[in-house]
Amino acid sequence: MTAAVPTPHLTTRSYGRQVQRVLWITLTLNFAVALAKLVVGLLTHSLTLVSDAAHSGVDGVNNIVGLVAVGLASKEADADHPYGHSKYETLAAFVLSGLLFFTCLEIALSAIRRLFGTPETPPIATPLSFVVAIGTLAVNFGVARYEGRRGRELNSDFLIADAAHTRSDILVTATVVSSLLLVRFGYSRVDAALSLVIAAFIGRIGYSVFRRTLPVLVDASAVDEVHVEDIVRAVPGVRSVHAVRSRRVGTEVFLEMHLVVDPTDTVTDHARTEAVEAALEGAFGPVRATIHVETSRDCGL
Repeated sequence: MTAAVPTPHLTTRSYGRQVQRVLWITLTLNFAVALAKLVVGLLTHSLTLVSDAAHSGVDGVNNIVGLVAVGLASKEADADHPYGHSKYETLAAFVLSGLLFFTCLEIALSAIRRLFGTPETPPIATPLSFVVAIGTLAVNFGVARYEGRRGRELNSDFLIADAAHTRSDILVTATVVSSLLLVRFGYSRVDAALSLVIAAFIGRIGYSVFRRTLPVLVDASAVDEVHVEDIVRAVPGVRSVHAVRSRRVGTEVFLEMHLVVDPTDTVTDHARTEAVEAALEGAFGPVRATIHVETSRDCGL
């Protein structure tokens, strides 16, 4: 999960502190609702509430991972990390996808054991259960709005993604409320069946995080090569471009290319590469380009 570019008036470290402040608030709320759901779920034998408590616990772990990762990723580039530390955030998100898959499996197995195993104490839908579930809906809604707003203000992909995750939690908790209503009317086995739905939600989130982070970790191309070539060729004085390579490191795209210019062109190489970099940044945001300039005579053109 890669973070977006900090707003221009913020330093990398200041950006990290502001993102961490949002994560601390979210962490406190997530663990508070997780504890409430766990206690009430155990008292009422509600597997959906216990499963949703595990889900909220994973959200809290996600916030802790985010705190550590953003702290590390906010460090400036140094001699040992010339490309910066931003991949710590991506690596942390990749590890989180594994935790989500594990949680999904545990909840699914518990539900299957209750559905097909030895009968257990049936769940009880108490007024307190409804209060906790509906209270969780309100908290999740508030957290999703707050994180999403701050994520957009700070231009933080991490916060925006976590806000989207929290919005999916609203659907999960709505499933819990549905389960409690059905249990109230005597359909006790629905509790275990709907916990499978919660497991599916968690697994889907884990897969989306996995898909988003893996390409960054293995240095897959960050931008389309043909698109880059079209942008660069549109810069006045550029004859052609080849050997384009790209990768994403945190907030930035690193590009390498060979630029072919007319040998009679009076514009300096420095001015030409600056024009190319400006065009690329206009299309892709922050770009660090390594450009080797060749004349068409050098290339035999």
